[in-house]
Amino acid sequence: MNPAPLRRAESLRRLLAPNSVAVVGVSAEPTSFGARTITNMRGFAGPVYAVNPKYAGQELHGYPCVASITDLPEAVDSVVLCMPRTGILANVELAAARGVGGLTIYASGYGETDLPERAVEEEHLRARARELGIPLLGANCLGFVNHVTRAGATFMPDYFKMTAPAGGVGVVSQSGALGYALMQAAERGFAMCHMATAGNSTDLDVCDLAGFQLEMPQCRSIALAVEGLRDGRRLIELGDKARALGKPIVVLKLGRGETGAKAAMSHTGSMAGSTAAWSAAFRRAGMLEVEDFDALLETAGFMAKAPKPKARGVGIATPSGGAGILASDHAEYAGLTLPQPTAATEAVLRAAIPDFGSPRNPCDLTAQVATNPASFDACMNAMLADPQYAAIVMPVVYHNPTTTPLRMAAMAPLARAAGKPICIAWIPESLEGPGPVAVDTSADLSLFRSMRRMMKAIALWLEYHDGQPATGVIGEAAKAAAAALPKGACTLMEAQAKSAFAAAGLPAMPDARAATAKAAIAAAEALGYPVVLKLDSPDIAHKTEVGGVKLNLANAAEVSTAFAAIMEGVRSHAPAARVDGVLVQRMAARGPELILGARQDPQFGVTLLVGLGGVQAELWRDVTLDIAPVSPARAEAMLRSLKSFALLDGFRGAAPVDVAKVAHTIARFSELAAAIGPRLEEMEINPLVCLPEGSVALDGLMQLQA
Repeated sequence: MNPAPLRRAESLRRLLAPNSVAVVGVSAEPTSFGARTITNMRGFAGPVYAVNPKYAGQELHGYPCVASITDLPEAVDSVVLCMPRTGILANVELAAARGVGGLTIYASGYGETDLPERAVEEEHLRARARELGIPLLGANCLGFVNHVTRAGATFMPDYFKMTAPAGGVGVVSQSGALGYALMQAAERGFAMCHMATAGNSTDLDVCDLAGFQLEMPQCRSIALAVEGLRDGRRLIELGDKARALGKPIVVLKLGRGETGAKAAMSHTGSMAGSTAAWSAAFRRAGMLEVEDFDALLETAGFMAKAPKPKARGVGIATPSGGAGILASDHAEYAGLTLPQPTAATEAVLRAAIPDFGSPRNPCDLTAQVATNPASFDACMNAMLADPQYAAIVMPVVYHNPTTTPLRMAAMAPLARAAGKPICIAWIPESLEGPGPVAVDTSADLSLFRSMRRMMKAIALWLEYHDGQPATGVIGEAAKAAAAALPKGACTLMEAQAKSAFAAAGLPAMPDARAATAKAAIAAAEALGYPVVLKLDSPDIAHKTEVGGVKLNLANAAEVSTAFAAIMEGVRSHAPAARVDGVLVQRMAARGPELILGARQDPQFGVTLLVGLGGVQAELWRDVTLDIAPVSPARAEAMLRSLKSFALLDGFRGAAPVDVAKVAHTIARFSELAAAIGPRLEEMEINPLVCLPEGSVALDGLMQLQA
């Protein structure tokens, strides 16, 4: 079943970019949710109405008040419901009848509780709203802020204190508090365009909301905080839309640990899913994943400001040698390159910097140059002009409320003229004030309060503009092999699984089944020594655990002895297991071993795993995941991301394997998994032996659902 498509941005315009607003449940108490919400509309230019029968015909907090939604003088675009859960459904009906464009629901107590009847109630609310064609934001949400029109449809107080110009970053969060925490950056001059909180995602989820923001002309990037989704595959559509519009999405997954995942489910009633699968889905969607909340807005802000990179290297210019070393360390940790200046650049630096500085990279300008505007500009212009540098990093180590903003203002036009970003690493513990504000309000400078986060953001920026390998395509061989699989729920052990792999075009080691020692000897002599014997049992998936694999058997006597040992091992360790005999294979050449796995993820469908294989797979857990199917290019990127990739690349004099051929095998495996689709519970090749001439599957397993 395909995921529901993203809601069209135009269908959400009245709700999220309204021309008129009504707030239902406003009271005279200034600290109430309704009063806070309507007060947050004081900068909004369109009509605003309060709804409360107690004050009908009066003004409430400066706005006209009517008795009910039915009495509104116009079909209002966006209505905020500030009332308990029990009154919500009736007002949804009234709003639909009055032609309202959309509803925001603060009320909680639905599916996020552990009460089954409340989940049923929320499902009924969702179904009824969709029948009526009226979009819902929430329930259990904190509302939205349209910073372009100054519509503060939220119960958080004092939205009007946010003075930054509209534009730049859109914020989408399931958590209302975290979303608004990010939005408050607009109080210090950080350019924001919109903030929306999904809460329970009763109707609209974070993908719908981010999809709307992407189409705002003022939006240049999105900061997305997600806890869970009913169908994570919608992320892929959102990512496709973002790439088509050229607007990056920076994403943080909340609920990565076991406890956090359970908390996410109870908080929103949405599925948390596998952490590794989420990361794979973000990567497939072209989203830039960050690991902590502090990095989310910093990275999204940088992505909103930074142009397309002109190079790959990073230049560091600083008045502090120690800060330069710190920056260099974190650049290397992030995998960034720090090229030394060209001869022309070095000549300019050497002429301007005292001999106790350094005209290298990192460039120690010294405090002397930092206080000489002409020399400072000459050095910065030279580094910005160096064709090796995509960005220049400037650590700030001292905050003077008078001179620091002037220095920031002087750097901005240099960055603009060069078409390259200058990233400010803010080191002083004086965290706020005119200096940081000068950076935040600049269109050409980006502020980071962590050197580590800054270098990671630069690495993500370069990665984003590198583009993504194409998604794989399911070939006809994979479709035919999937269609030929047995019907109904079943487990295909090694022989059947490898037969299916071979039908899909995967290289699989042929074998012969033997029920007796005599038959095993005959098979071995037909195949040619040396051979391998493997237990053939539908009840034992891990043969090595019962001594069910015997290697490098050179003659009939060794085959006979190995057969007897395997049978004895089963009797000792799994006496109730059914045994069909053994599989006889030629002994494969030695080479690095991989594990290929595929499983059904409840959020993202069929996921692909590639990692170090053999008996070491569970020990080292050196694996990477993606969503099936993958292209050969993506499969090769997965291989190269493994810590153990050196084993494939001629480690310590070994012959390197044909990585391109191995990648094609991985891609075909992923095609078969995707072709099987929802029927696939799990399938595995372990090991896939990698050789100079390609690879071969030595063992396999497949579990299918009905």
